[in-house]
Amino acid sequence: MKKLLRIDSSPRKESSISRQLADVLQTKLESEATYSTTYRDTYYDQLIKLGNEDSVTAYFLPEDQQSVSQKEAVSASNILATEFANADTYLFAVPMYNFSVSAGLKTYIDLISRVGISFKYTENGPQGLLKDKKAYVIITTGGTKLGTGVDYVTGYMTTFLNFLGITNIEYINSDLIMTDTEKILDSAKTQIKKLSI
Repeated sequence: MKKLLRIDSSPRKESSISRQLADVLQTKLESEATYSTTYRDTYYDQLIKLGNEDSVTAYFLPEDQQSVSQKEAVSASNILATEFANADTYLFAVPMYNFSVSAGLKTYIDLISRVGISFKYTENGPQGLLKDKKAYVIITTGGTKLGTGVDYVTGYMTTFLNFLGITNIEYINSDLIMTDTEKILDSAKTQIKKLSI
């Protein structure tokens, strides 16, 4: 059975457009393949929080060289990074906040980008360890058009996923949602329905 990891990154719940679209895409994925689905919510998951000096130091130390406080500080990151590495397919729900990803998602990305788990260092630079995986990225914006000079979400998500070795990325764009919510939401749902899974 394939493992689907869904990551929501909006502090909004019922009113979140990105969550609504993620629900539609998750339903489609699960109807066309057999998945075991895990959820992570970057604003409400107790494991997802900012680190400290102990955690940053521990990232670069073998476990047997970590202090008790360092092991405790890095334990959440160990769980999240391993879970991320073990998934086969990813579903990111990504609202644009002030031209970039939300603080919650950035924190999650920092926690799962771990040397020896999701990437490694080589003589030619970092190399992603997560090959042959698929990522679906839903991007929503209120009033910013994607693909313009102030869209710092699309490029960031592509760079981050490529860094980990994930190059098979499908974007579902739902921008300018505040201009005509229902029309743009319906258009995004149509995009999802037409996807070849």
